Amino acid sequence: WNSSLKMNGAEPDALVVVNQLRDLAADPMNRTAIVQDQGCLPGLILFLDHPNPQVVYSALLAIRYLAECRANREKLKEELGMMLSLQNVVQK
Repeated sequence: WNSSLKMNGAEPDALVVVNQLRDLAADPMNRTAIVQDQGCLPGLILFLDHPNPQVVYSALLAIRYLAECRANREKLKEELGMMLSLQNVVQK
């Protein structure tokens, strides 16, 4: 996954990265692998606290796609910071 997020040696901006994750998560064939990847969920959780509302929205969509796979739901709930970050989004 990480290799698909690299952008010509430049550091990609948050919206580009989160949109790529969202697009990957939109494909049901990718959902289990994304949740099992060491960096994807923590990254998505960080995006939930991003100042840009578009980044937050894309992160929420990606998480929603991942949660459509029933086998992912427990892992999503147990991921460090997930529930707290979602509560913060709701309160905003």
